[in-house]
Amino acid sequence: MDKNLFVKAREKYRPDHIKVLFITEAPPAEERNRYFYYEHVRRGDSLFLELIKVLFSEEVEAFETVKAVRNEKAYFLERLQEEGYHLMGAVDTPLPGATAATRIKIYRENLPGLIKEILHIARPNTPIVLISAVVYKAIGEALKASGFQVIHDDMIEFPNSGQQINFRRKLKPLLREHQLLPAPL
Repeated sequence: MDKNLFVKAREKYRPDHIKVLFITEAPPAEERNRYFYYEHVRRGDSLFLELIKVLFSEEVEAFETVKAVRNEKAYFLERLQEEGYHLMGAVDTPLPGATAATRIKIYRENLPGLIKEILHIARPNTPIVLISAVVYKAIGEALKASGFQVIHDDMIEFPNSGQQINFRRKLKPLLREHQLLPAPL
């Protein structure tokens, strides 16, 4: 698997100035063809859909179906970029079938590389949100101890398998509290 495919897709939408950096799990296996930054995802794109519901709720509500929202994915990726939101994985290589314990180990081992990447694309005081219990457990305290601005003290669930409501319920107030929501259009 060539991790450069994921990096290339992500970099296309990297803001010049990152207002909020979201860090989540490793990308899905390439054959699933549903990476966050892929423009033509037809199913299983819950992280993207739930994140834009939090950030751009009024715009998303104007669409009648999820399919209609997906048809405008490039537009919403551009909106994320314009607003300064950026998402990356704790690693850039898929980890299909890896247990939570294995992913935690891999994320911790990759922490020096992740820190280097964060410092390459953002400032040390850029607000960071960790998405998924595994990511939070693996690197949350270490990032805070290294001086990074992880802005939450509890994990934020990955928005799939019934956790979509919890994701929105935690993320929106967090971003509102830190004044990191976009201004309405």
